[in-house]
Amino acid sequence: MEKGYGQIVIESFVKALAWGLTLAVISIISVNIILGMFKQDVKDAIDFTQKTAIKNAMNTVLSYDIFPKIKQNTKEAIEFTAITVDDEIFKKYFSEEASKKK
Repeated sequence: MEKGYGQIVIESFVKALAWGLTLAVISIISVNIILGMFKQDVKDAIDFTQKTAIKNAMNTVLSYDIFPKIKQNTKEAIEFTAITVDDEIFKKYFSEEASKKK
């Protein structure tokens, strides 16, 4: 009994589908095994990078050349804020209080 063209195409498609599913399952299992092996290494690398970045940032901020500049800029910013608050809020408030008493 000879097979027709349609039957040959269907059988080939079913075989290809079966091989495709087998390959997909093997690929998924292999990828999960590989990711499981490298997961801890990746986590350690991220932790190392984070600690190194924090350490470098602290060394830069607290270095002898930069720290006094940061300290001076912070002092000036606080003084500027205090003067601005005094000029804009307190003087206005006290001038309103003085005008109410008159």
